[in-house]
Amino acid sequence: MNISKWVGAAAVCALVAWGLAMNPLAAATAIAAVSLLAFLYLYFIKFARPSEVAGLHEATDNEWHTVKLGSSTKSSDRSDYAVYVRRGASENLVIHFSGGGACWDGITASRPITLAGALRGYTRELKMFYFKSLTKLFPAALGGIADQRDTQNAFRDWNFVFIPYSTGDLHVGDVTNTYTHNGKNIVVHHNGRQNSKAALDWVYKNFPAAGKVMVSGESSGAWASAFYAPQVADHYAESKVYCLSDGVGIVSARWRELLDDIWKSDSANTLGFEIRTDVFEDSLIRRTDSVTRDIKYLHSNTLYDDTLTRFDAALNQKSTETDDFIDDWAANTKASVKRIRDADIRYDYFLTTWGHNPKRHTTEHTLTTNEFYNKCTADGVSFSEWVKRNVIDDEDVSLGRSLLQ
Repeated sequence: MNISKWVGAAAVCALVAWGLAMNPLAAATAIAAVSLLAFLYLYFIKFARPSEVAGLHEATDNEWHTVKLGSSTKSSDRSDYAVYVRRGASENLVIHFSGGGACWDGITASRPITLAGALRGYTRELKMFYFKSLTKLFPAALGGIADQRDTQNAFRDWNFVFIPYSTGDLHVGDVTNTYTHNGKNIVVHHNGRQNSKAALDWVYKNFPAAGKVMVSGESSGAWASAFYAPQVADHYAESKVYCLSDGVGIVSARWRELLDDIWKSDSANTLGFEIRTDVFEDSLIRRTDSVTRDIKYLHSNTLYDDTLTRFDAALNQKSTETDDFIDDWAANTKASVKRIRDADIRYDYFLTTWGHNPKRHTTEHTLTTNEFYNKCTADGVSFSEWVKRNVIDDEDVSLGRSLLQ
């Protein structure tokens, strides 16, 4: 905040204090009215769902639009599902899979993400696990790679399709489960596969051809970006295809149980890779299909990710009393990066300890659609510049090599 903003803020505070001293009731009424107006603006205008279009031909401006995909799509609580599209000035295309947690048993299903819960702040143990319906934050709150106003954003003129996530299943589930917790039944519609299929079908119909195509995702969506990038590459066979997976990776012996037994992804027929203990790594280098695709994979992680470390602890039932669960996750992440780096695929990584909080021993979770897109660095290079150099400039740039020593 610059000096003029500090002066302005001080003046407002002084005015409020004077009003409370001179006429407390009138000042309190005015503050309440302003607060109510601010809430109504944010709820009904700033974060209102964008206007609806059926096809790209109806999106004649460069604003966000809502696309409903039919009765086969739904959120985990059976509420409406939709994707968001924004027309760009170029022929290039971003297909972005949103994050939003996961649930797999009674405890996790009973703890959906809520605003009130988010305001309680950080704890070592997860208190919320997944979005059960579309959040109003999307797409208005998207920044970073989705920010058209940032003249430094190399992707600001790309067409952008944002695929939200509200099914708790890494975008691949195909089942309705009834979980039980404390005697209460929780019905969860793991409909990620149908939602993703409908979204991609819409993309293929409305963007039959494209220049460069980037399939990106963060957190849960980072896994989805790797899962679905081969399908996208098959459709856009004449385009250069990139896959950006941001904030991804958990090692667990439970992955096959989650994907096939709990979420019914039917992985053998729908995902095209062998599931072992790290399904992100597996999706890149343990493919079982015979198709050779020229996809450039980009992978980013902060080394002490404050979200993935806690999901890892919850999934694998690790203690969070000490920092060991964080350091274990970091060690697994570095080992995975090395194995993928040494595999026979096009792959570059961004690994960093930027923003490390020594008190909590944590770093930020994702970087792609928030303020850290331009702020976070590895080896002195910003995340946004790393993505640009790999995708726009077609360089091969990996950062954070010293962390793998």
